[in-house]
Amino acid sequence: MAEVAGEADAVRAAVRALEGIADPIERARETSVLLREWPALHRVVREVRQQAVLGAHGEGRTYDEIGAEIGTSGYRASQISRGK
Repeated sequence: MAEVAGEADAVRAAVRALEGIADPIERARETSVLLREWPALHRVVREVRQQAVLGAHGEGRTYDEIGAEIGTSGYRASQISRGK
C-alpha cells in the first residue's frame, strides 16, 4: 500500500512542480499542455482504479471490504467496478 501512496504522491509532486517554473510563459505553456491532456489522463486513472477494484473482488474481497479499505462505501466500490 505504501508503494501506491508513493506513486500518488509522485503525481501530486509533478503537478505542484508546475508552480516552480520561474518563467511565467513557460509555466503557462506547460500547464496548458497538462490541461489539454487531462481528460485522457483522467480516464486512465479511473480505469486503473476500476481494474484494481475488480482485481480485489476477484481475489475474494467483498465490495464492502474494498470500500472500507479505499475510503468509500461498498456500494461505491461496486459502482467503480462497473466503471461508474
